[in-house]
Amino acid sequence: MRDLFLLGSLLGAFLLVAGQPYNYGIDIESLTRREDESSRIVIGRLPLSPNGTLPVRLEIRQMKADPYRWDLFILALKRQAYQQAATDFRIPYWDWAMGAPDGEDHFPKVFWDPIISQRGPRGVQNIRNPLYAYPFHPKDEDAFIWAPLNSWDETKRAPDTSVSLISPPSNNDQVSAALLSKLPEIQQRLFILFSNYKDFNTFGNKAWAASQNLSSWDSIESIHDIIHIYGGLKGHMTYVPLSAFDPLFFLHHTMTDRLVAMWQVLNPSSWMTPASAGETSFTTLKGDIQDSKTALTPFFASKDGTYWDSDMSRSTEAFGYTYTDTDPSPIGGQDLRDQLVKKINSWYGGSSAAGLRTKKQRARRHPHKLSDLGMVGRHLAGWKPNVRIDAEDPPASSVVKDGQYTEWIANVLVNAEALDGNFGIHFFLGAAPAQSKEWNWAANLVGTVGIFAMDRTTGSQLKISGTVPLTSALVKMVAVGEIAHLGVEVVEPFLRQTLQFRVLGSDGEEVEPNAVAGLYVGISSSEVKASEKETELPEWGTMVTRIEMWS
Repeated sequence: MRDLFLLGSLLGAFLLVAGQPYNYGIDIESLTRREDESSRIVIGRLPLSPNGTLPVRLEIRQMKADPYRWDLFILALKRQAYQQAATDFRIPYWDWAMGAPDGEDHFPKVFWDPIISQRGPRGVQNIRNPLYAYPFHPKDEDAFIWAPLNSWDETKRAPDTSVSLISPPSNNDQVSAALLSKLPEIQQRLFILFSNYKDFNTFGNKAWAASQNLSSWDSIESIHDIIHIYGGLKGHMTYVPLSAFDPLFFLHHTMTDRLVAMWQVLNPSSWMTPASAGETSFTTLKGDIQDSKTALTPFFASKDGTYWDSDMSRSTEAFGYTYTDTDPSPIGGQDLRDQLVKKINSWYGGSSAAGLRTKKQRARRHPHKLSDLGMVGRHLAGWKPNVRIDAEDPPASSVVKDGQYTEWIANVLVNAEALDGNFGIHFFLGAAPAQSKEWNWAANLVGTVGIFAMDRTTGSQLKISGTVPLTSALVKMVAVGEIAHLGVEVVEPFLRQTLQFRVLGSDGEEVEPNAVAGLYVGISSSEVKASEKETELPEWGTMVTRIEMWS
């Protein structure tokens, strides 16, 4: 998947040219030689640092702390280049899988303000923030077929159309809150991907499991879709062909590229298996066999017309950059893998049952105990449980027995174009709130499979899949005595009685499951051996289907 995410981010970077630039005292546009439309734009390897080392791609907050690199980043988006700094500059990433530093918003503030004070060669000036929005110059209303997006002069996130349909303000605070609410399930899904997914096609592709009749239904592509859906909230990021215009797009894709690079450190021998194309594109027909040597059009690797392929773009080094967490030069080999596993356990392992043994006490945003919330009787009779990450945990000994525990996962399979545009399948312990607008914030929401898709324009019958981990929520039920442990004999009847799902359409209205083409919802479990060392990941057993909720 690196080839798609990385090259997609490069395309997004090419598209990002904001208006109202920094005033250098000269006409920058007249000095900038534009590529002739008929010439080939070659994507080459970036140069090494002046000291000969491979430059590291930084998280956006790290880059913000370096004033010169940050100046270069913002001003370079305005076609300016500081030559010496540019030699080891790499587009940063936003780590949407980690909580923000204390006192900061989850969605970084660098995206929030329309106008920013920016330092440059002619001092500090107030300029249009190129990370806030991309201004169209001019907009093509025929190309932007979705109303009212086709009437807006710039990209939007969570557009507040109650204020204005012509030029609604972006609500980045809603984006921050929405993505923060998804953080626990994102971390759970990543921990499962890193510990249980060993095959590249399965890890990378949300259509692969369905096509191969596999039992592992998640993918980095499906997790990636969450940021598009909730980073856009009906703005441009939410629409597949428009998403690259949002400045968030390429910082999201560089983060996805980093996660792929991390997985490759853990699974260096796994690579693409040939597969038939599930859909027709501009250069591929449905059913064509694609492999690691298939041309990644339209990205040229050389002036002679050679395209990049997946083998050529297998490593970040091929493009002239690395990440702190995957850089082999300081330690390399097994030491690099061991250090990375430690980080994965620390970053995401707290979401697992095994993580209870080492997880530090979290600062609680809502410092109540579940037992104080008015539970009435067994199996959630009239009670809305808080299954969020800030709810209390039980002792590790109640869920991990003899070094083993049971993982529970909700699996979703559906047609990619089942509905008109994006939609989501939400899972709740107990009844969902009566108002669908409250679903994303419900205390008893376990998680959501977001389907990032086009409307029914191509007639595609492609099947895609995604998952919602249930174990973390079930651990909270152990904490309050609703269930005694995570074993099949108690969890299966509990889920049959309490677990519910609801479908939310792109218009924010509930959709009946029988109106969703190809929908399947099933619950599986697996016995897992907890890791004994911080340099090890859990070992998963066979997934077993326990409940079929909808087929």
